[in-house]
This record gives sequence, structure tokens and C-alpha cells, in this order.
Amino acid sequence: MASRLLALSLVACSLVVADGAFAQGKAAPAPAKGAPGLAPAAAKVDPPVFPLKDPQGKVGISPYMEAINKGEASFVARDFPGAVVQFQEAIKLDGQKMLAFYRMGEAQLAAGKPEEADAIWTAGLSKEGTPTLKARLLFCLADLKERQKKFDAAKDAWGKYAQFLKDNPQDAKGYALTPEERIKVIDRRVKDEKDYAPVKERIVKRQAEREKEAAENAKRDKANK
Repeated sequence: MASRLLALSLVACSLVVADGAFAQGKAAPAPAKGAPGLAPAAAKVDPPVFPLKDPQGKVGISPYMEAINKGEASFVARDFPGAVVQFQEAIKLDGQKMLAFYRMGEAQLAAGKPEEADAIWTAGLSKEGTPTLKARLLFCLADLKERQKKFDAAKDAWGKYAQFLKDNPQDAKGYALTPEERIKVIDRRVKDEKDYAPVKERIVKRQAEREKEAAENAKRDKANK
């Protein structure tokens, strides 16, 4: 029995020794080529150039957004003609996106060209943009027509803005109560102007009579000298 136990013990010991030798053989790395004891040099990688650029605008800024940013910088500096030029460049790069039309209209209005702003905003409505951006365009158009005293067109534009917000309650951010308030103001202004028309007519008539009387008095004074 003792001899049998001794034999089993020797077999176990031999397995442990073999295992250790195998593990050491596995752990020992192969010697690197080159100078002894030195790891191979890592490949040189050039650092990325910022801002990252990507024509698709996914992993970096696109030429379209570069033009938009330049336009924004000119707008902030109150160089409105320069802003218009940059937003025009963005439209040339991608004429299907709404953003440049929206910002160009803002620049035209700031430059004192409301008719141009009206035209560019109207064109922008058919372009690709978020519901919120389209709501802004509709708001700007309605507000502009009201400022120009195109009251019938303004009421129609406010109605379109209200309907768009109603049709897109989750996606379009806007001012749902504004259209109703503005239409009330427009109706009141139209009524006031209508009521004031006879008074204005009398004032104009009286002013003409005074000017005529003054001219006749001047003639008499000249004849009496």
C-alpha cells in the first residue's frame, strides 16, 4: 500500500512540474527584433486637424455649415451685406436646406430690405428643415406682412402659422396663442383706420383750404404794395 501511494505521489509531482514548465514557456515573449531588451517603436500618427471637416457633416463640419457660421459672424458684427453673401454661398452649396434661407431673410430684413426678406423666406418654406424651423419662417412672414400693413395678407399668414402648429403639436415649437392675438390687433387697426378715414378727409380738406386762403392773402398783400 505504501509503495502504491509513493508511486501516485511521484506521478502528481511530475504533472505539477510539467504544468509549471508549460506555463513558463507560454508566458515568455519572443525576443523583439532590433536592439536587445527594447520594444519596437510605435508607428508615428499625425494629430487630427481641428475643426474636423466632412462634406456630409457627420464627423466634422461641412462646407455648408462653414458658410453658415461665417454668415452668423458677419451678422453679429452688423455686417449685413457680408452676412447675405455668406448665406448665399451656403445656398449655392446646398439649395435644399432651409436654414440658410431663414438666416438670409433675417440678414436682408436687418439690412432694410423687407421685400427681399419676404421673397427668400417664402422660397425657404419648400426646403428641408425641422418643423420648428419651418414654424419660425411662417412666424417671420406673418410678422413682416403685418409690419408692412398688408393686413389681409398678414391675417392669412398668421392663420397658416396657427394651423401648422396645430398640425405638428409634438414637433413644432412655437407660440400657439400669438396668431389669435395678432389677428385681433389687425382687425382693431383696420376698424380704427376705417373710422378715422372721414376725419382724415376733413383734415386734408381743411388744410387745403388754409393753404388756398394763405396764397390768396399773399397775392392781395403783394398787390397793395
